[in-house]
Amino acid sequence: MIIHAKVALLSIFSCALWSPLYWIWKGDIGNIYIIVGWIVTTAVSHMWLAAKIINMRMFSVAWRSYMLTAFFMMGFSIAYFASTLYLSFGLYICVLSTFHMGEYLATALFNPTSISLSSFILNHSLEFNVAMILSVVEHWILLYFFPGKSFTHLVQYYKRDSHKLIVNGVYSLFRHPSYTGWFCWSVSTQVLLLNPICLIGYTVATWKFFQERIYYEEITLLNFFGQQYLDYKKKVPSGIPFVCGYSLTQS
Repeated sequence: MIIHAKVALLSIFSCALWSPLYWIWKGDIGNIYIIVGWIVTTAVSHMWLAAKIINMRMFSVAWRSYMLTAFFMMGFSIAYFASTLYLSFGLYICVLSTFHMGEYLATALFNPTSISLSSFILNHSLEFNVAMILSVVEHWILLYFFPGKSFTHLVQYYKRDSHKLIVNGVYSLFRHPSYTGWFCWSVSTQVLLLNPICLIGYTVATWKFFQERIYYEEITLLNFFGQQYLDYKKKVPSGIPFVCGYSLTQS
């Protein structure tokens, strides 16, 4: 194994040694011998890494490997500890950091004559970097406008622990944005085809369907969220013209 791979693996190991810190801080690991052993191992590993960097002048390899491992740990923490809303983003960071680290290690181990810092593929090209940035930006934009598992085609009659009322993003404009989008799509298809009779038929049929669905769905939403949904309902329209949904005065 050439020195490049050794330094990279030592950097990965040294960074990964910080992972038990969370459980020690929480008190899940309380054995003093385990804690002392962890402290000694972490210190020795970092001193060994520092010595390797100084003696072999491989700081560039070490800090890249260390940071990629830190990003992997951050992605794992997001996926494991944060809300399921951020699961895919956490896994994305894990996969991305593993890809870049794996590329360098594979080259160092199996094709050492061509090893260089570019083997990390961290600065592949301008197009690659722009694509990566846009993918993250698009993800967070979609997460903002379509947050959480807030829509299902089946009306839910029982409230699960994961159910929560979403009022931000596109839900600050319409109470039922998915229905609004479906209604607009259904009507616009007949406008596009220049079908005046079907335009009327589609509009009436779609409106009737959502008028009834929203009425019964909002009964369950009021049961789930009570006054919170009632306040939200007063501020935000349903999204379907002339459809008000269920009203307590109708009970």
